[in-house]
Amino acid sequence: MERSSLMNKNSRYVSGGTSETSSTAIEWWERATFTTDPTDTVYVVEPKFEGRLDLIVAMHLGEKYITRWWVVAMINNILDPFTEVFTGRVLYLPSIERMNTIIGGQLGGVPSTREVPISILPIV
Repeated sequence: MERSSLMNKNSRYVSGGTSETSSTAIEWWERATFTTDPTDTVYVVEPKFEGRLDLIVAMHLGEKYITRWWVVAMINNILDPFTEVFTGRVLYLPSIERMNTIIGGQLGGVPSTREVPISILPIV
């Protein structure tokens, strides 16, 4: 059975941005860029946590943050946590303070800068 991130309502590709797809792939997804930080904790994935980024986040930050696994995925450039979170993989985990800063976006989004209204001047 094929797993598709586009078919999961909790996926960052469905809820975390706009995805443009072809019949074979995700061709474009607009997302924020989160980078590593010197305050991040370095964690090496243990066998019991393979494919379970959610449990790694819960263990490191607490159960309250379990649904924010996608932030750790974005920091570590992980597209598919089921295949890319494997034994021995090094992950950078943000502190609770940094996690809250990253998630602290504006509700409702911000005005688009992609479309510039065209001024139409009357002909006199």
